[in-house]
Amino acid sequence: MKLEELIALVMQKEEAGLSLDVEKLLRDYPEHAAELSEFLRIHGQIKDAQRSYSEETTSLLSGLNPSNPAPFSSAIATAHQLSDSWNMGDLPRVFGDYEILEEIDRGGMGVVYKARHKRLSRLVALKLIRSGELASEEEVQRFRSEAEAAAALSHPGIVPIYEVGMLNGLVYYTMAYIEGKNLAEVVAAGPMDPKEAARIVSKLCMAIEHAHRSGVYHRDLKPANVLLDNSGQPIIIDFGLAKIAHRDHQLTSTGQLLGTPAYMPPEHASGRARVPNAGFDVYSLGAILYFLCAGQPPFSGPTPFDVLMQVLDRAPPNPSKLSRRVGHDIDYICQHALEKVPANRYQSASELADDLQAFLRGDPLDCPRPNLPARLESWWRREPILVSHVCGIGATAIIVAVSYLLRGEDSAPFPFRMMLLLTWLIACYALQYWVVRARWRDIACLTWATIDVTIYTTLIAFADPPRSMLLIGYPMLIVASSQFYRQRFVIYMTSVCAAGFLMLGTLVPKDDFVKPDFSAIFLMGLGVIGLSLLSVIRRIRGLSAYCE
Repeated sequence: MKLEELIALVMQKEEAGLSLDVEKLLRDYPEHAAELSEFLRIHGQIKDAQRSYSEETTSLLSGLNPSNPAPFSSAIATAHQLSDSWNMGDLPRVFGDYEILEEIDRGGMGVVYKARHKRLSRLVALKLIRSGELASEEEVQRFRSEAEAAAALSHPGIVPIYEVGMLNGLVYYTMAYIEGKNLAEVVAAGPMDPKEAARIVSKLCMAIEHAHRSGVYHRDLKPANVLLDNSGQPIIIDFGLAKIAHRDHQLTSTGQLLGTPAYMPPEHASGRARVPNAGFDVYSLGAILYFLCAGQPPFSGPTPFDVLMQVLDRAPPNPSKLSRRVGHDIDYICQHALEKVPANRYQSASELADDLQAFLRGDPLDCPRPNLPARLESWWRREPILVSHVCGIGATAIIVAVSYLLRGEDSAPFPFRMMLLLTWLIACYALQYWVVRARWRDIACLTWATIDVTIYTTLIAFADPPRSMLLIGYPMLIVASSQFYRQRFVIYMTSVCAAGFLMLGTLVPKDDFVKPDFSAIFLMGLGVIGLSLLSVIRRIRGLSAYCE
């Protein structure tokens, strides 16, 4: 029987109120004796702490006199005072056997402090539940799950847990204090060397593989949750969203999103994932590798909603597009780990580690060459804006060339039109270079919209009459701008298209199509299209509160 099955058996017996002969269990499974004993020790500490807290609460409530609510009011006031001091970061310098030195980090569920164990004179990282005494049962259970998941693991790449308990109504646990920076801080100065990134992620893979074999899935792997110690060893921390296999914690439900969108696999981002598996963490490991090599996450945006939309529908640009030091091998490993379909990914963290080790040794990777349809689909997912422009400009160039050959047009406009289309195409490739960079994305997109309308208006102005059929391009450009789900992009594109259409009034003969009544109707139509798209985007963005 596997370790996770033994743990599940223990928990099922406990929940059913049945007794369990632990000594016999340890004798029957000596290969898991050490790990199971450690888990039972930590689990017992948590149960004792919760029982003590429950007895204190019961004692307080039983002593209340309905005619004298002072004790209860005092308790509530104390809890609120503690909550206020928590928010201000003013915890006592001494917490039980620990002397608190400084705050290290705080997240959605807990606050981590650097502390010294007074009796053992040992530095530790002390984590307390952020809600303090006001923590709900669900928050306590999730905090407990985090401690149990980490305590059940023993690996150099996973932070060890020392103690779990409850003091004065505050749930806490202590872990080894790691001197060093997290990966997000390390990469803040710029992308990492691909070989160093591969070495780090390979070690992370081994730690996660150990966790998976023990039935624990992290589910929130990201650069901020990986520390580099002074020797360069990566150590995984924060098991706040970890799940133990064969156990139903009932802490999350279908459709509930927990985690960091940029490092979240599509099946989890969709809210439909029911059972965690190795593919969750493999995807996150691939996203970490991408971040280390490219200097930015695979997907980024101004809000979690924007990131989730990309996770579900887009493929990230190859990291080699963002860093010249990255080669084809790292591109392939990242693509394979970040596949949208779980079955197409690495099936385990050890498989990902094998390819990373081969890369470090300089061995060629077994990279199957995709067929043409698969390559086109991948290109479309990575660079949809560029692909749309290439198809549109290419089709227009072919039509212009065929028209010239069949109708024998005057040779003067033809070279000019082809040169304009070629300039447009070159500008698209240049702008695509900036669009994939998170820092310049918005400016690049707005510049792209301006160039699109300017060149398209010029092409219409120098086209042969009648030109009215060509005006369909303006509504198409407005609709295309909505794929970003950004209201200001739609507003900007609508305004630029309206300005481009008005500019035609100075470039084409008055008797062609620019009549006052026609112009007014067309401009009103552009406005209606823009307003309709804004309404749709507003409704879609209304769901972003669910994602955030």
